[in-house]
Amino acid sequence: MKTLRPLLMIGLFTVLAACARTPVARYYVLAGPDNAASAAERTGPLIGLGPVSLPGYLDRPQIVTRAGDNRLELAPRQRWAEPFAESFRRALFEQVAAARPDVRLLNYPWKSSQPLAARVTLDVQRFDRGSDGAVVLLARWSVASDKDGAAPAQRTSRIAVPVSAKADDYDALVAAHAQAVAQLAKEIAAALAP
Repeated sequence: MKTLRPLLMIGLFTVLAACARTPVARYYVLAGPDNAASAAERTGPLIGLGPVSLPGYLDRPQIVTRAGDNRLELAPRQRWAEPFAESFRRALFEQVAAARPDVRLLNYPWKSSQPLAARVTLDVQRFDRGSDGAVVLLARWSVASDKDGAAPAQRTSRIAVPVSAKADDYDALVAAHAQAVAQLAKEIAAALAP
């Protein structure tokens, strides 16, 4: 029993020392514009945004980067502060709303009984930093008008935002993600032009 007590103490101190050195996780969100007008202040046609789908590999708290064509890496301590799909949808909504203050934008599922002037659906195929260092956002999206009954206008956007910082600068990486969402929002906003 006398030899067991020192071993237990050494084990306890080893565990406590390891816990004391564990780096703290950092949490990130996709930033939207600072100047978005409130929905209550808006007039104009009613536009529905959604549904928006993202690839399953992004459905995790860790930030995902691409290490090659077929290999992904998960950041050990850099995490999204909320489910990434929610962060993406909110940032896209805010960016489109900022680019088009002349419309009333509704997020899917919309609960308005008013008819929509148009609906935007979005299927994100890829959204990560590639092995070349650039954040790539590849999305197929369409705009359908409920007025004329025409087939939705299909589009594909491939947006690459270089990340000039070193590979482990996640602040710069998340900022590049936000820039890619802003560029996609501008393309969508332009397609909604009357």
